[in-house]
Amino acid sequence: MSKDDLENLIPESPVRVVEKESIGSKVCTLKMLYLTPEQLAGFSKYKYASIDTSPLSKYVMHPFWNWGVKFFPMWFPPNVMTFLGYALLVVDYVLLAYYDWDFSASSHRESLIPRWVWFVIAFNHFWSHQLDGMDGKQARRTGSGSPLGELMDHGIDSNCMWMLPVTMMSVLGAGSDGISLQQAPAMLITMTFNFWIAHWEKYNTGVLYLPWFFDIAQLTVALVFFLTGVYTPYGLKSLFATHLAPLPSLLIVAIPGGAAVALVLSCLNVRSAIKKGTSKENTRSWGSMMKPWVSYLLMNILLLVYPYYCQEEFIADPRVWTLAYGFTFSSLVCRLMINQMTSTECALIEQPIRLLFLAMIVTVLAKSLSGVVMQIYSVGAMMLFFHYAYNVINEVCDHLNICAFSILRKRR
Repeated sequence: MSKDDLENLIPESPVRVVEKESIGSKVCTLKMLYLTPEQLAGFSKYKYASIDTSPLSKYVMHPFWNWGVKFFPMWFPPNVMTFLGYALLVVDYVLLAYYDWDFSASSHRESLIPRWVWFVIAFNHFWSHQLDGMDGKQARRTGSGSPLGELMDHGIDSNCMWMLPVTMMSVLGAGSDGISLQQAPAMLITMTFNFWIAHWEKYNTGVLYLPWFFDIAQLTVALVFFLTGVYTPYGLKSLFATHLAPLPSLLIVAIPGGAAVALVLSCLNVRSAIKKGTSKENTRSWGSMMKPWVSYLLMNILLLVYPYYCQEEFIADPRVWTLAYGFTFSSLVCRLMINQMTSTECALIEQPIRLLFLAMIVTVLAKSLSGVVMQIYSVGAMMLFFHYAYNVINEVCDHLNICAFSILRKRR
């Protein structure tokens, strides 16, 4: 049976069997089509627009990135730089998952996390930030910029945004001088909110307004990780408590404060775009403008069921919940990015919310199984995110006739 005959048997199915060349032989792979024809057409018309007025970014970071990118050869793909930056943060996450799975290792005077781990994490975080700044420079330098580059860059950023607060939890530790595990969900939600609101703003205005505090925060966090290696988590917290204020107290004020400022600025920018008539055509109505909030609020409400309704299970294994939250958040934000880039309206209830709703229903009805349900859901959310990312990247590459990790070859 030919490929055309097979497709005629399933004309309405979102799943197709496609043939791929593989080292001299053809193999069949299952491919899920996530993007609509309208969205693919939107990628062809998309133009990136951003505003960055930060003095640190303008006078320090951009000159440094312009200098640093020259060390990369012209054939080096910018998307590989993006992926390498992500890989560095994944190493950080894996290291702390090994040494501090339940966030208790820094709760003791003698930390159970070796000092070299913090030095590696500080190094990785710093250079991940630099690669994130240089990948766009490399794309413009080589003339290989494309909507796929932005999608991969910001899609990977959506993963990094939830891994960062999880890493910070290991600095603070779950103890009397750190952060209580009951506070951890609020910390994770509040820190990722800044990323969400920036992309909701872009969904409505078509412009990414880069916050002043982003580069400052990234460099400060790298410094905190380095100092943690120098003084140990206990020593660092003692240093802050003696000379400034308890580190957890500072974060409890700074993180919600930053989120509040981001919310106000985003609303003002959206309001300004509406007044000037420059807002996106697909978000001119109030309902269209606010539609992304439905899935976002549902995600947070549903995921908060577990840490507060099943407290014992959550405290026994909190990292599983962070994985569930992180990959659900990334799946949701990536869909919002695609709607923004292609000028299409988002769904009222996005697909990841449906699976989450089912998992939380089972959790409520069978509380004794809630721990197992959360483990299964977190693995499922991770697999679905990577399946979605893999297939969307391939669809965009096919449509734009480019390769994700090469600038020397075309797709066809």
